[in-house]
Amino acid sequence: MGISRRSALLAIGGGAVLAVTAGFELVDHAVLPGKGRLDEALGRCDAAAPRPPAAPTAEAPVLITGSFRSQRRGREVGYALAYPPGYEPDARLPVCLALHGFGANADQAANLGGYPRLLAGAVHAGVAPFVIAAADGGDGYWHPHATDDPLGMLIDEFLPLIGGRGLDIDRAAVAGWSMGGYGALLCGLEHRDRFRLIVASSPAIFRDYADAERVNPGAYDSAEEWARYDVTARAAELSGLPVRIDIGAADPFAPAVRRLRDRLPDPSVVTLSTGCHDGRYWDAVAPAQIRAISAALA
Repeated sequence: MGISRRSALLAIGGGAVLAVTAGFELVDHAVLPGKGRLDEALGRCDAAAPRPPAAPTAEAPVLITGSFRSQRRGREVGYALAYPPGYEPDARLPVCLALHGFGANADQAANLGGYPRLLAGAVHAGVAPFVIAAADGGDGYWHPHATDDPLGMLIDEFLPLIGGRGLDIDRAAVAGWSMGGYGALLCGLEHRDRFRLIVASSPAIFRDYADAERVNPGAYDSAEEWARYDVTARAAELSGLPVRIDIGAADPFAPAVRRLRDRLPDPSVVTLSTGCHDGRYWDAVAPAQIRAISAALA
């Protein structure tokens, strides 16, 4: 018995629908390329506008830049300090370390999320002031390596350096984005009595060593190094630490962060909302982060 033309077309049409559906699923799960474009098209990157008071001030922050020779990193390291308007570079203010992401530097970290102008506006509205302090950490995910120790640089060199400029390093917070978000969590784990608040925006957390090698070869020198600095395996150690983690639901690191959240003593420190791994999301969560940092350091 033959197949009618109508039946054949319906079969082809049904197959096409199945093929499109299967293709959508493969892209959506990042098996096939194009997930970023798909997230954009579906509005998944449309981070919610921050709630007031959120408007940055027109006043320019006071920005100080410089460099120092780091024994921990074995090289010259650049840094940037952003003071709220009206405060001189010798003002004794508390500090928030700002940790940059992969491929970035101190100058970019000092301005991520619009922190300096948001801080200026918040201070103008009565929020307690602090200084945003950033140093070049390279691309090594902020943990110690055999020949490069950005974490040791932060704690043993950079904080004393800016303390010598008059800043109150006994009142310190740390905030980071992407790779720096992971670094901020690591700061808390390795130096739990040092920071009054740990803010991780879209932390670049990997599910295992193979995942890290696939996404960013060289982030860890070995599987043993990965295991030593795996924040998910050490989730219980975050108990009692003042931690805030913000990440977009469409962020490629969201599955790993959900896994971390499920192991945390207090999962409520993790907030997932609409957004991707980009500046729009970081700008959206920055105002609340600025207020939280100020409150912790006041």
